[in-house]
Amino acid sequence: MAESLRQLRHVLALCEHRNYRRAAESLGLTQSALSVSIRRLEDDYGVALFERGQSGVHATEFGEIIARTARTTLGNIDQARREVDLLSNLNSGRVVIGSDPWMADRIVAPALARLLRKYPKLRFRLRTHGWDELQEDLLARNVDVYVGSRLENVHSGIHTQSFALSSPVIICRREHPLTRLPALHIADVLPYPLVVPKLPGWYLDWLGEQYSTTHSSEELHDLFLRADDLTVIRQIVRETDAVTASLFNTFPPDLSSADFSMLHIADLSHIASPGVIATLSDRPVPVALQGFIDEVLLQIESLGAMT
Repeated sequence: MAESLRQLRHVLALCEHRNYRRAAESLGLTQSALSVSIRRLEDDYGVALFERGQSGVHATEFGEIIARTARTTLGNIDQARREVDLLSNLNSGRVVIGSDPWMADRIVAPALARLLRKYPKLRFRLRTHGWDELQEDLLARNVDVYVGSRLENVHSGIHTQSFALSSPVIICRREHPLTRLPALHIADVLPYPLVVPKLPGWYLDWLGEQYSTTHSSEELHDLFLRADDLTVIRQIVRETDAVTASLFNTFPPDLSSADFSMLHIADLSHIASPGVIATLSDRPVPVALQGFIDEVLLQIESLGAMT
């Protein structure tokens, strides 16, 4: 079994590098050892898996079949190893977290920081995208948990825990013209560029209902400037009349009230920003993952949100 897995890795390395010497170096082998491994595999199948051409070594149609199998097999083995590590303890394993940028900044990052202080050997990967891009990854177990804005079209195999944040607010530079208004309404904001990460579809639908617009969600989204990096957004807001929105009614730790103003929107004062923690329904929650979720819940509580 181990020998077969090594040969599959050899096939993928040769497919990637298209050169026996470079592939062997990436594997920590001699070129002759790699050649022997590939030749033995070809003898087992009775066909040529690779052929040499002017642009390097290429997989034959038979080699492509083996390569596809190798990617699937090795991917499944790596996933199984990761799940075993996650189920075992908090000192090993790798948690893959999906989050939209709104929640990653104020909920996920502080939760991860506390968890890593307790368990520095834990490894994680954070993917910041919207729910529409992360649901399939969660179902395929490529993502362990999603923390973000309210979900749409949720698959029956996904378990969610809901929470509510404050009503949305506007953040602008300190001397922005909006700061001189006695009360702020959404209509006052619309003349200024609004820089935000990708907005959830349900929010755009709601915005359309409030203003009786005939725009579709996609058309409404084109009215905004989109940047998924909050650092970039804040730099633009600091230096222009562009504004951004926030789901939290407190300043992020890295923002100064000397540079920015936070404005409450009268139209939205009664609207709470809904969020969720989503995991697979039929999957035992690994120890490492539960540790992260516990820290997320503590962070939500510290922000005055409700679960």
